[in-house]
Amino acid sequence: MGEPVLAPAGMTNVYSEHTFKIRCTFGASSAVTYRSKDATIAKTTTTTFTVTLPKIYAEITEFNQGWAKATGADPLALQITTNHVATDGTLVLTSVSTNSAGVATAPASGDVVYIVLSASCDSLNDRFTG
Repeated sequence: MGEPVLAPAGMTNVYSEHTFKIRCTFGASSAVTYRSKDATIAKTTTTTFTVTLPKIYAEITEFNQGWAKATGADPLALQITTNHVATDGTLVLTSVSTNSAGVATAPASGDVVYIVLSASCDSLNDRFTG
């Protein structure tokens, strides 16, 4: 007899995974407006942004992004530079240039980034380590 099904069948192999999608539009001085259910993002500095999840999670299980650049400047990427999801449910993201050896670079006014962030709070996932 196999293991009991402890999580509903779905498109993930991670127990109790929650996925958050955030659309951020950057304004002057990298001020950010966003559309998201449950997660928020706020400007910390012109190159760093704090994502706040609705509760604490044991781990981040996915982080993806896509940029719609408003200008022809260097493409940017967001890096997770501080991960506190297990203590206070926050992440600090830093925008960096992909053409300048990872130099912190402010998004241009009008840039839009689409973030997909998944997290899990289930200790059952600890069983599946290699």
